[in-house]
Amino acid sequence: MIYTLNFYIKIAIQNLFVHKARMTLALLGILFAVMSLVAFGNISVGMKLKIDSEISKFGKNLIILRSGLVFVTGRGARQFAEAKTLKPRDIKILKERLSEIQEVVPFYDTTYPARYGENTLKVSIMGSSANIFEVRNIGLIMGRPFTEQDNTDVEKRAVVGFKVYDNLFKSEDPIGKYILIYRSPTEIIGVIEEKGVDFAGQDQDLQVYIPLNTFMRRYSNIDYIKGAYLQTKDGVNLADMKIKVRNLLRRIHNLKEGQKDDFSIFTLDDILRTREEGIRLVSVLTIIASTVSFLIGGLGIFAIMLLSVAERKMEIGIRRVVGSKKKDIILQFLSESVIVALIGGTAGILAGCLITVIVDYFGDFPFLLHIGNISLSIFISILVGIAAGIYPAFQGTKYEPIEVLH
Repeated sequence: MIYTLNFYIKIAIQNLFVHKARMTLALLGILFAVMSLVAFGNISVGMKLKIDSEISKFGKNLIILRSGLVFVTGRGARQFAEAKTLKPRDIKILKERLSEIQEVVPFYDTTYPARYGENTLKVSIMGSSANIFEVRNIGLIMGRPFTEQDNTDVEKRAVVGFKVYDNLFKSEDPIGKYILIYRSPTEIIGVIEEKGVDFAGQDQDLQVYIPLNTFMRRYSNIDYIKGAYLQTKDGVNLADMKIKVRNLLRRIHNLKEGQKDDFSIFTLDDILRTREEGIRLVSVLTIIASTVSFLIGGLGIFAIMLLSVAERKMEIGIRRVVGSKKKDIILQFLSESVIVALIGGTAGILAGCLITVIVDYFGDFPFLLHIGNISLSIFISILVGIAAGIYPAFQGTKYEPIEVLH
């Protein structure tokens, strides 16, 4: 049996080399189908792992409250229609009346220019309570975070992101020095560790954190906030908690039945679900494209094998005369068809892995191989090879040796 299998493989490979151009065209469909399956399978796993990592770094058990409503633009982008109705006292009431809430972090975020000496940088300002560093898992590489006493005393102190420190101070020790935030001198008391871009597309290394009271009174002169992070206790169902927060906040804002909310509530799971829906959509499109490619590849192999059988009548007749049975002819052409499909599948796997490396490198995703998709690709390639070769193989058994040799 081993000798017979080796013989079939040898004949199949010889035929591939003799008809390189036609066989290459036949296996291209299989190659593209497997490439897309393997590449997207690997990339999607890397994307999901990166999203999970970003969410775990953002903080646990968080409900995010934003003033205003979320709407989707014509291009599918999510934007906020801001409102000025959310006040710090609203967040305080939520904390007092909902026992499931462990910590609250009211905040106001905006964009201001920051300057130190001759260096200027556009930064994202986050005015918040002092517990944001604990709730959001924000670590420092130097200095200290601001305290609740700094917030009460309305101190103009700031903790800056790594890129702010790197761009403005050029590795100079920033602690105790002052930067101009919208022309207002602000003391640097800490520098945040490098964190990168979060799941919302915000570069956390370009953020500057200052006490909320300081921002509201000494930078913007406002009495409202843009949102709050609500951290629940362990074991609390976030979906149920969203409903409680919404109902209570509607009562606080005296919203009547039928009136729209003037705020938005979402969790990290909502954002994760949105991302995963996008990944699933691309996955469906990839499966459709791969199926079409497999069909095209199978038809290509089918046509080439029919042509090969017609051209090799003499070979079939000689083999029948010297003792080959019909099943030997069938196995020969089936093995050739399967080998063509496997070569296309193997090339597709290599191409898919190469694309994965490139995309993961530029997208900063963790590199992982989705073994399930690779195994499935090989299995489907074999099935396509069998399906495409079985009819031509049986056609080869219909040639009678005497007629062929005559």
